Amino acid sequence: MDNQYLLDFYKIAFLSIKQKITAGKANLAKPVLLLSIFDAIEDGTVTGNRVLYNAVKPVYEKKLAEYQSDATPLKYPFYHMQSDGFWKLEWKTGIPAIPATPSDKFLRDNLAYASFDNALWDILQGKGARDFYREALVNYYKMK
Repeated sequence: MDNQYLLDFYKIAFLSIKQKITAGKANLAKPVLLLSIFDAIEDGTVTGNRVLYNAVKPVYEKKLAEYQSDATPLKYPFYHMQSDGFWKLEWKTGIPAIPATPSDKFLRDNLAYASFDNALWDILQGKGARDFYREALVNYYKMK
C-alpha cells in the first residue's frame, strides 16, 4: 500500500469534511460524492485527476439515493467541497464572478473540472487505498 502517513492524513481530511446539519442529522452529500468518485476512478470515468461534473453526476445521484432520502443536488457538494482543503475547482477562464451558491448551469458553463491534491490523486490510483477510504467513510458516517 502507499505511504501510511499520507493515507492517514487524507483519511483524517475525509473524516473532517464540513457537512450541512439539519435537525441534528448530517447531510451525506460530500461523503457520497467521494464514494462516487472512487467508483468512477475504478470504471475509468474519471482519469487524469479531472473530475468532470457531468461525468460523475449520474453515479452520484444513484449512490446518494442508497444512503439518504433527501436528494441533494450535485452542485452543492461539488462546489462546497473546495473548502475542505483537498479539492480544487478549475475554471474555464480564470475565476468567474461566483454567485453565493452556483447553479447547475453556472457550473456546467464555467467549470472545466475539479481535481484532488496531486498526492491524493496518486494514492487513489491504488484499489487498496480506495477501499481503505471507502471503508473509513462508510463506517465513520454510519452509511451501512
